[in-house]
Amino acid sequence: MLEVKGFHGLRYNPATIANMSDVITPPYDVITPEERTALMQRSPYNLVRLLLPEERDGMDKYEAAAADLNAWITEGGMVQDENPCIYLLKQQFTDLDGNAQTRRGFFGAIRLPEDNENYVLGHERTFAKPVEDRLKLTAATESNLGAVFGLYTDPDNTLGPLLAQMEKGSADIVADTIDGVKQELWVVEDDSAVRDFFKDQTIYIADGHHRFQTACTHRENLRAQGELADEHPANYALMGFVSFNDPGLKIYPPHRVVPRPDDFDADLFLSKLSKHFKITAVNGDLSERVKNTTGQGIMGVAIPNKGDYLLEFTGDRVAFLGDDRGPSWRDLDVALLHRGIIERTLGIAEGTTFTYEKSAAGAMKAAHEDGNLSFILQATLAEQICACADAKEPMPQKSTYFFPKLPSGGVIHRLK
Repeated sequence: MLEVKGFHGLRYNPATIANMSDVITPPYDVITPEERTALMQRSPYNLVRLLLPEERDGMDKYEAAAADLNAWITEGGMVQDENPCIYLLKQQFTDLDGNAQTRRGFFGAIRLPEDNENYVLGHERTFAKPVEDRLKLTAATESNLGAVFGLYTDPDNTLGPLLAQMEKGSADIVADTIDGVKQELWVVEDDSAVRDFFKDQTIYIADGHHRFQTACTHRENLRAQGELADEHPANYALMGFVSFNDPGLKIYPPHRVVPRPDDFDADLFLSKLSKHFKITAVNGDLSERVKNTTGQGIMGVAIPNKGDYLLEFTGDRVAFLGDDRGPSWRDLDVALLHRGIIERTLGIAEGTTFTYEKSAAGAMKAAHEDGNLSFILQATLAEQICACADAKEPMPQKSTYFFPKLPSGGVIHRLK
C-alpha cells in the first residue's frame, strides 16, 4: 500500500540566509558547468556545493559535501523542523510559448516499495554510473538532497484544501532560481488526508528516475548492514508531488539534433521515408506546422541545404519498428524517430548520443547554420507516459521534458 506522509525537513535558516535566491537551485542534472560556477559565487551556502561537490583538503568530493552540510547545520545555516510537515510548492514561470503559468504541488516523504509492490512506476531506464555517483553522495550526506518528481491523479480535486493553504498567508520561502522560475514554499502541518488519499494511488515518475533508484539501493545497503527499523527515514524518499490535473503541468518534447552521416544523401533519405510517411515541404515555421498538425506520428525534419519537411506517418508500426516491443512503446513518436528513422533509415547505431534541444529554434539553428539533421517533435502525452510505465516498457531516452523542474534546497530529507 502506498504511503505518503510529512517529515522533519531540513531547511535553510532565514535568520542566516538573507536571500533564498542565493542558495536554492534547479536539480543537479540540469546545472551546466558555467551555471555551477556562477552559483558557487552567490553564497557559501549554495546547495550546488552539495549537489555537485569537488574534492578538497584531502577529502573526496562526497566527503567534502558531507563536511559542508554538517558545518552548515552546526553554524545555524540550516535547521530541522521539530514536527513532521508537508511543504507546499507554488512555481510561477513563463512556458515555452511565452505564457505565464502557475503550477502547484508539495513535498512529502514516500515509503519505498518492496520488490513485489508496483505503486511507483517509471518510464525511463536507469544507468549504473549516475546511480553509483548519487549513492555515494547519499551515503556520505545521509540525506535526500533533491526530490523525485512524482505525478498523481486527482480529477475530483481531493487535495484541493491542502493546496489552498498557499492562498491563506505569505510563503515561508521565496526564491528566484536560475531557470527563471519563482519558487514559493509554505510549511504546513502533516495532514492525515494526504495519507488517506494516496493509499490506493499509483505514482508515475516524471523526473528523477536515478534519484529514486538511488534511494531504493541505499535502503537495501543499510538493510544488508543490519536490521532497519520500519519507520527509519531511509525507508522513505523525498518526493515532490504534482497532479496530472494541474493546469500548470507542462510536458514538452526534447527535439533531436543528429549529426549527418558522412555518406548522407538527402534525396535518398526522403525517398526511403516516403514509404512510411506522407512528406510535405514547409516554407514557413516548421515547429509551428508540427505543433498545429493533429494526429499521431507527426514530426518535422530540417535538412541543411535541402529544406524543411513535415512527416506524417502512414505506415504500419509493427512493420516499421518490429514486434519485440509492446504497443504502448510502438505508439510513441519518439519510437518512430529513434528506431524507425535514426537507426533503420539513417543506419545510426542504437545508443548513439544526440543533442536534445528543448527549443525548436535552437534545433532549427543546429540544422541550417551548423549542418546537422534536426527533428522537431510533438509532446508525448500524459496517457502515453502512463501506458508505458504500466506496461513496464521504458521509453527512448529523453522522451519527455518537464518544465519547470522541482527546486533543490527548499527542503532536504535527512536519512538518520
